[in-house]
Amino acid sequence: MNRHSNRLDLGDKAMQSEGRVAALAEGALMAALTVVLVLTGYFIPFLQVLTNIIWTVPIVVLIVRRDLRLGIMATFVAGLAISFFTGPINGALLFSQFAALGLVYGYLFKNNARPGPILAAGAIVSLLSLLLNLGLTSWLTGLPLGGLLQEFEAAVNYTMDFYHRTGMLEHMGGQGMTLEQLQATFAGMIDLLRLLLPGILISAAILAAFVNYLVAAKILQRLGLANRQLPPFRYWQLPWYFIWGVIAGLGLWQLGDYYGLDLASRAGVNILYVYLPLLAGNGLAAVSFIFYHWKIASFLKAALAVFALLNLPVACTALVAVGLFDPFLSYRRRLQPPAGKGE
Repeated sequence: MNRHSNRLDLGDKAMQSEGRVAALAEGALMAALTVVLVLTGYFIPFLQVLTNIIWTVPIVVLIVRRDLRLGIMATFVAGLAISFFTGPINGALLFSQFAALGLVYGYLFKNNARPGPILAAGAIVSLLSLLLNLGLTSWLTGLPLGGLLQEFEAAVNYTMDFYHRTGMLEHMGGQGMTLEQLQATFAGMIDLLRLLLPGILISAAILAAFVNYLVAAKILQRLGLANRQLPPFRYWQLPWYFIWGVIAGLGLWQLGDYYGLDLASRAGVNILYVYLPLLAGNGLAAVSFIFYHWKIASFLKAALAVFALLNLPVACTALVAVGLFDPFLSYRRRLQPPAGKGE
């Protein structure tokens, strides 16, 4: 009996050892794939937009298949390998922006979290990672955090000088554009960028988190590793309480203008800037639902799309308005609920 028990124990230990070896081999493979994706974007710059979207996916897949500890190890190994090829500074900057996002997504997918909380956590982590990346860039290069604006101003000055040297200023003068008007236009662009820079950074972080989520979710579904999935686009809807953000933005903006509070006014404008694409997307989903539910003919959809493109400002304003009031009307849920899909 003891011999039989000992044999079983040895067999279990052998299986556990084989499982550890297989897990480590898979971790090494995913780390190597991550390195290849990051280096591809680093050495082929026009592919960097694509690789920045997908290089976290191997880490997410590894965590879902195995565990978070192995994902952290693979991320650390991949970071060391990338630093070896690109230098420690570039390695730190490359990984500070997206590594945490891949780990968080992997953990949440592993625990079968709902799409809403995953996206919310991803947006927060993406924003913190972006700020960390900017802070590291400032610390490592010695440039102030406002260096982005300084670089933009330098580019504007270079453009003005280029126009002057090539005679384009004189050509514009013949068409009624004076040097003062051109300078005022560029100065307005700089002021607008300075005003909206926080909102631009937040919007960029949300977009990065959203696109990374879509790619990771699609690949996990193909591999049979994801149980939850987003409903069709026509059922996407912002929660009703999102309206409080719009109210806060409008309130701060008007309060700042009325009492001369520059910080409050800037905060309100940036909140509204972040909300505008979210509301427009919500409005587009609502319109998509109407088209689907009413079975609108394809030629009519095409005609409406052409009309919207020809009157883009009006169409965008209409989408924002629809997206703003859609959560309160709830007609999509009353007409045709998604039947267990989504949240």
